[in-house]
Amino acid sequence: MAISYEQGPAFLKLTGKSKASDVKIALIENGADVYHEDKKDWVYRNRDNIQAHGFQVDFVDLQEYLDGRKLLLPRLEDADVVWLGGGNTYYLRWILRETKADIMIQRLVRAGKVYGGGSAGAIIAGPTLKHFEKADDPDEAPEKIVEGLKLIDFVVIPHWKNEKYGDTMRHDVHEKLEADGYKTICITDEQALIINGQEQTIIP
Repeated sequence: MAISYEQGPAFLKLTGKSKASDVKIALIENGADVYHEDKKDWVYRNRDNIQAHGFQVDFVDLQEYLDGRKLLLPRLEDADVVWLGGGNTYYLRWILRETKADIMIQRLVRAGKVYGGGSAGAIIAGPTLKHFEKADDPDEAPEKIVEGLKLIDFVVIPHWKNEKYGDTMRHDVHEKLEADGYKTICITDEQALIINGQEQTIIP
């Protein structure tokens, strides 16, 4: 979901920096906007986990950019990493489009910017959001968008052995995506998928 101490060095290597304190992360947590405050403990745990490594964290709230009056691109350009946190996948995808953050992220990643994501943030990186409806309610988004950011050509399926979401991910998501012809990679809450060029590694 976030970055363990075992995964930290591999993540740092992606940035090309030698020290975590030199790495600036633009952290977008809007996937959790649809949750009540008393249900957001996991958001703050993931945030604390990322900050514990010593990274510089810029908290980017996309709600501030919905009216188009403020410029989002300079904040994303200024970061070494754009990280999308978890929450409702469909709501996160909607607000990315509404603020045009999706286009910005696609262009920045293609230009070499590091992308990171936990749960919904990992799912969105792929080609589609199909079949995640049993995990996340699409009605919590003003509009359902099923097209992912297409930063990768497969769908990351998180929470593989999670007590609450595991069965849903295995049967309602994984089996249906594979039946539709999508490539998938399944990871547990303790694992991270590191992609560096053509090299893909799952770190437990």
